[in-house]
Amino acid sequence: MRLAYSMGLSYTAVQRMFVATFIVAAATWYTQDNYTEGALVLIALSALIGIAWGLSEREMTFEHLGLNQAGVLTTLAFIGSIALFAEVGVRIWGFPTTGSYVLSVFFIGSFWWTGALIQPKNN
Repeated sequence: MRLAYSMGLSYTAVQRMFVATFIVAAATWYTQDNYTEGALVLIALSALIGIAWGLSEREMTFEHLGLNQAGVLTTLAFIGSIALFAEVGVRIWGFPTTGSYVLSVFFIGSFWWTGALIQPKNN
């Protein structure tokens, strides 16, 4: 069965929500006269729609993404270690914030990826 037909929210409803999101973002850009705010509204509302669509059929979404209790904790630890390393770079070494987070993603990500590759699978 195709994923679009097996989710809790229909694909047509999700498409309509994305069109509404685009309209709201365009209206925000027009009324605020700031394209950055319009883009941020578009990103935020699109992320909320994606989360709502995924949670409408939580079991299938978590199965496809491999999110279980250990997976969620691992993901939170990964994100926390990236933020911690980036903040150390910003506050101690005086790196620019964006550059520090990009460096942190690649640096910490390489350690996590290497660790995942060398650990045996429990299948």
